[in-house]
Amino acid sequence: MPAIKTTKQGKGFPVILIHGFCENKSMWFPYANKLTEHFQIICPNLPGFGESPLPKKDITLEEVADELAGFLSEIQVEKCVVVGHSLGGYVALALAERHPNLIQGLGLFNSTAMADDEEAKHRRNKSILFLKKHPVSKFIEPFIPSLFYSKRKEELKEEIDLSTSIGLQSPLDTIIAYTEAMKIRKDRFELWKSLPFQTLFIGGANDNRVPLEMAEKHIEERVNVDGYILPETAHMAMHERPTETIQMIQDYLLKVV
Repeated sequence: MPAIKTTKQGKGFPVILIHGFCENKSMWFPYANKLTEHFQIICPNLPGFGESPLPKKDITLEEVADELAGFLSEIQVEKCVVVGHSLGGYVALALAERHPNLIQGLGLFNSTAMADDEEAKHRRNKSILFLKKHPVSKFIEPFIPSLFYSKRKEELKEEIDLSTSIGLQSPLDTIIAYTEAMKIRKDRFELWKSLPFQTLFIGGANDNRVPLEMAEKHIEERVNVDGYILPETAHMAMHERPTETIQMIQDYLLKVV
């Protein structure tokens, strides 16, 4: 697979912030600017997003995790904390499963350790069929706003517009490849429950991708977890609640590093 393109700033213990589906590393820049007071912040573009090319049309999240681990080895990162938004959380869990000695802490941000159920797989199949018939814009323009809490869309218009413009930069082959990869991903909830270090979970009470009951289970079934469910917040908590979530991540990092 090709080299992963990243932004790296600050000094100290390495923290890897992994973006979600149809996002890129720029989503983390407000976090990086704050967190570099204490840590080295590394924000990769996953293969296919941003400047990182897609290596092939069929990829798995395990391959993405292995590529990320190889990149971290190249830059001499031996231990790190990893935090992933949505798809980024799936990659973080695959990384923890396949390269456990690398991980000192892990955070799921509007993400889940559970596999897609049959309904979710059906939705992803419908998305793939739609994408094969229509331009990316027809998929992204309704998709991105749907990730935000419906009753705050006017208030968050600037954030929605920015997220949509970033989503529109995602190549068609990349969107299809990751939709398929997410559909077939392993269930890693038992891994999540058994991780031997303090973890972080940030969810939204109104997230229709990671519903409240599912989010609460990630907190309730772990012993060592900093768990938060944010009210009036959907799947884009980093844009919907930036001040609170930056503080949550910083508090967590100071605890595990």
